[in-house]
Amino acid sequence: MGSYAGPARVIADGVPYEVSAQLVSFTEYKVLVADPFGGQEHLYGTEPRWIGIIHARTAADAWAMSQADELVIKTEEGREGCFAVTRGGDLCSSGLQIAGSGSAPFDDEAGADLM
Repeated sequence: MGSYAGPARVIADGVPYEVSAQLVSFTEYKVLVADPFGGQEHLYGTEPRWIGIIHARTAADAWAMSQADELVIKTEEGREGCFAVTRGGDLCSSGLQIAGSGSAPFDDEAGADLM
């Protein structure tokens, strides 16, 4: 399980926003996947998952990100990942809770302790 805490950039529907991010990856979860051989059987695989909190510079930026259809976060180390806003939080404090699937946009050694 890795974590990242620090500055990041969010691209929301093509518009860049500077944010402060606290991200953490956790154990993979089971997902239903298509049978690669075309059968009708149910197969299960695993997919990595990561979550976190981002803080935008302004409430208006947080609102714009929470309304975007396409969201990508890019960390200082240059890695990126797609995510969704899972909870708007308090937009007055510019905080958004997020969740991503697939590879986390940070290394296991990156960042500092989270929360």
